[in-house]
Amino acid sequence: MSMLTNKHVLAALLVAPILAVLAWYGAGQLTDDVEQQAAPAQGGASYPLVERPGCRYPGGKCGLSNEGFKLAIVVLPTGQLRMTSAVPLDFVLVGLESEGDQGPVKALPVSAEQDRWVHNFIVMPSSEDRLRVVAGVSGASLFGDVALTFTEPSDQ
Repeated sequence: MSMLTNKHVLAALLVAPILAVLAWYGAGQLTDDVEQQAAPAQGGASYPLVERPGCRYPGGKCGLSNEGFKLAIVVLPTGQLRMTSAVPLDFVLVGLESEGDQGPVKALPVSAEQDRWVHNFIVMPSSEDRLRVVAGVSGASLFGDVALTFTEPSDQ
């Protein structure tokens, strides 16, 4: 006797896809009740920036982000810190968390659009240090810190 001649198996084969689609639609309805949109940054407010995964690996690409805001970070072997943003920034403060903490210092804009900024460290930061960054965007402040592990050359 074949399984396909059994009426219970045939009913299950017909009903299972329908139930799967209904369950998928129902689960979507439950989670979409309160559709959360990212609110635009409010002037005078502070928002944290999240360290991107590449900062944790030697030779990685480092950056900070929060919703639509992204700040790419590069440290050259000469000790120059370069930051690139997709939006114009009002200001950028940088500092180092290390044995001899370096307090916040203003970075300098190098483009008329104020989307590229640089800072020259007097002494090349160690890969064990953490870089602290505060960026101003339309009156709001975004702050975060990143490990400088990405400044080590990769083994590849």
